[in-house]
Amino acid sequence: MKLKSTVVPVLAAFAISGCHFIAQASTSNQYLSEDVKITRTEHGIPHIQAKSLYGLGYGNAYAQAQDHACILADGYVRVRGERAKYLGPHKNGQDNFFVSLDLGYKIIDLHGRVAREYANLSADTRALADGFAAGYNQYLLDVQAGKAELAPACSGKAWVKPIEGVDVVASVLASATQNSIGRLLVQILQANPGTGNEWLPTIAKQAQQSDKPWLMASNTDYQPKQLTQGSNGWALGHEVTSNGRGLLLANPHFPFNGNLRFWANHASVEGDFSTMGASVVGVPGIVNIGFNEDLAWTHTYSASRHEVVYQLELNPQNPLQYKFDGQWVDIEKQQVNVEVLTPMGVLTMKKDYFTTPIGYVIEDQTNFPWDSKNAYVVRDTNLDNLGGIDHWLAMNRATNLDSFIDTFKNHDGLAFNNTLVADKLGEVFFIDDSNVPDLPAMGEELLRSHPVISQVYKNTRMAVLPGTSSALVYQQEVPYERAPKLRRQDYVQNANNSYWLTNLNEKLTGYSPLYGHTDDKQTRRTRYNLNLLRFARGADGKFDRHELESIVTGTSASFELYKPTVMAACVIYSGQTLKVTDTLSMPVDPACRAFAKWDGKFNANSVSAPLAKEFFSLLEDDNLLVQFNPAFPAVTPSIVKAEKATLVKLLAASKQLENAGFAIDASLGELQYLQKGNRRIPWPGAEHNSGGFNIYSTTNAMDLTSFAPQLAPPLKEVLNENWTVSTGLSTDGYPINYGSSWMMVVGFNEHGPQARGLLTYSQSNNPNSPHFTDASEHYAAGKGLIDLPYTDAQIKQGKISEMTLTVKKD
Repeated sequence: MKLKSTVVPVLAAFAISGCHFIAQASTSNQYLSEDVKITRTEHGIPHIQAKSLYGLGYGNAYAQAQDHACILADGYVRVRGERAKYLGPHKNGQDNFFVSLDLGYKIIDLHGRVAREYANLSADTRALADGFAAGYNQYLLDVQAGKAELAPACSGKAWVKPIEGVDVVASVLASATQNSIGRLLVQILQANPGTGNEWLPTIAKQAQQSDKPWLMASNTDYQPKQLTQGSNGWALGHEVTSNGRGLLLANPHFPFNGNLRFWANHASVEGDFSTMGASVVGVPGIVNIGFNEDLAWTHTYSASRHEVVYQLELNPQNPLQYKFDGQWVDIEKQQVNVEVLTPMGVLTMKKDYFTTPIGYVIEDQTNFPWDSKNAYVVRDTNLDNLGGIDHWLAMNRATNLDSFIDTFKNHDGLAFNNTLVADKLGEVFFIDDSNVPDLPAMGEELLRSHPVISQVYKNTRMAVLPGTSSALVYQQEVPYERAPKLRRQDYVQNANNSYWLTNLNEKLTGYSPLYGHTDDKQTRRTRYNLNLLRFARGADGKFDRHELESIVTGTSASFELYKPTVMAACVIYSGQTLKVTDTLSMPVDPACRAFAKWDGKFNANSVSAPLAKEFFSLLEDDNLLVQFNPAFPAVTPSIVKAEKATLVKLLAASKQLENAGFAIDASLGELQYLQKGNRRIPWPGAEHNSGGFNIYSTTNAMDLTSFAPQLAPPLKEVLNENWTVSTGLSTDGYPINYGSSWMMVVGFNEHGPQARGLLTYSQSNNPNSPHFTDASEHYAAGKGLIDLPYTDAQIKQGKISEMTLTVKKD
């Protein structure tokens, strides 16, 4: 279990500008009862003011439930492995979605892992989690009493039920594992030494057998979608800021729905800390990305890996034995049961799974077959990572950069994050403190140089190592001392590539290959970030808050620079007809005339922006004149070729739009939209393949809720099977479901933090809430960010509602 003893220093500070002062940490529930105040300001942002961590968790949960009770409730039954009991085995058709996930969560047993260790968790974590559970349960009681309501997605549903603190921590753990072992649940289910469908679960013995026993539909082709998370993060120091103080830009790209949805809030405990920002739904009380009186920080999704797959050498005489340190060791078979709603009622299904001391056995026929020679197991650093709440709480409490950095020395609870922080004095810090396996030197060398293992890792980002020796099986995560980090006075940045180019003036190298690649081609978005940092400064050569806000809300993309060259190619081939495929030829001029109308932006009213979007998604390095050079990583590859092959891609893009039923010169807002209930909101913003910064996508594989919206399926590429189309274009256009979420810019002056932010998809997912669409309408109208009230006076001035909860403790 990832727990470390933490010494909390006694700190003293004075009240400044009416802010809640910071003093000695208050970890105990010293009040038998307390009043917790929830004040909502513009767009429904709640400011929770409590006297204890328990009270903060209570008030935070009540406010979250007002906005997201359905997401919370669905998440708790998901992590318990109970959704099939209420909803049946399938989500869509015969997909086995609910029963597969239930079985998977029962096997990796997140809830049980937390329950077994709960008494050993810190008093702070238990206070926040227990308080959160109590506040959530009180909200459900108020719903029963007619004092509150649930959204239509879960109103009256039996799966909305009371929880305990264990559920709260298990939900946080589920988020930590969602993109490591969480995306291998189906492979864990399919692991079986048999050669057919022996892996399928069966009905447990019933008191009365049915004439037609129900079986799980055979769906061995089902694979979970690759879960991707993203973000842009900048921390700017005094050397590059107009007022010589720190500046922070936070731009996490996260799902618009589901348990990883952000929720803006302000957490305040009297005499302890006051932090404002945003947190993932279900995080109890504390702020994930935010600021306090002295610091502002953000996270980006790390390029590191958190799991290792080990290849086992099997006994030719026994497929349930593998060689380890020269001895034959047994693969253990275990069983889990889940309840499933069927036409015959609720039946119990049983499922065998296989495990070793190294990890869980996985299988798929393409990558990880279990045959007579080999089997594969997965080992995940985050599976017992129960320190996340303590770690973020320590960050919320930090009062200067040194104490903030100390949180990474004393905790290792951040599962998949890079962290970037700026302090009020103008110093900045970056660290990849995601939990990364601490491989022995031999394992790292295999990933770097073995002719097969290194190529597998480079091409798939899956670390697959021999599992024959304890010398290659890691036992802990990489410690703070050997994690990539950088402290500077100019800037640190990350846009989801590795730590390598955190700062172009001080490239980082020499860390475990599991932290990601160096001397490697950067994504289009990372290159745009680096060039904005160099060339988007104001007339004084430095940044201020207003310039950062223009960047984070902007609709430009680096590939707009390619338009003049494309237009030159249009002139060269004007009047000609080009062969696009063996069966399709197209005239050049219509697509060129449409592309000429594009203003180089991705505003809702930008004509031909969808054509540009489709075109840029088809462009590959072969279409560029300058190829990648590790000596110039911010500007290579670049410069599109003015040649026939480039125009063929433009013609193909125009054909794609026509196939979807749209004019090739349609505006972006005609296709790209956010669906909020019955409201279709035209949505501005670029996307990743266009070299955008503020980006959006139709993909949201991270929404695992039972009521996730069903979007129109994207068109299949029919022009050339070798061309990858990733825009999500459908006959409905581009239904946005992922991308820029919590936007925040924070600076400091002599009065304290100066912050503006916006939750683009709005604060609540309850269509009956006044905060279901308000922030979305604000963003779509191009109105920028809003002021974030932080001091008591600012909160009072911005108040739109207020309620006080009386919290009684056992």
